[in-house]
Amino acid sequence: MEFKLSKEDEAKVTLLARAWDVDGGGVVHRLLEYFESGAGGRDADAPVVSGGAVGVHARYDGHRIDAEFDPASESVTILAGPAEGRYKSPSGAATAVLQAYNPGVAPHRNGWSFWVVDASGERLQSIRHGQTSGDEV
Repeated sequence: MEFKLSKEDEAKVTLLARAWDVDGGGVVHRLLEYFESGAGGRDADAPVVSGGAVGVHARYDGHRIDAEFDPASESVTILAGPAEGRYKSPSGAATAVLQAYNPGVAPHRNGWSFWVVDASGERLQSIRHGQTSGDEV
């Protein structure tokens, strides 16, 4: 079976392939297994990618910024673009994104609400240690 992906979806598959250390077929297989297991619901925990990290992203100023969140250290690594790098906190990474893409605005943001978990579409706050998605920061 062959299918055609948009450039944006192809980039997402490439990102997952790199994070999971598999090829494109391995990405599709892993995603199918994940959803067939029933774990793909919105209440499920985020799937862990390489090194225990969770895939996250943000959309800002017309750009999608892909990153990985490390639950153990609560650090965020931005995978590409002008803010690429590892940051000690979700808020530090969010600040870097704003400074890179729109330096004229106040760059301070709550990173727990800025980043979105790839697997669930929920804000990063939803998987914060000791918090549930309805809790306040």
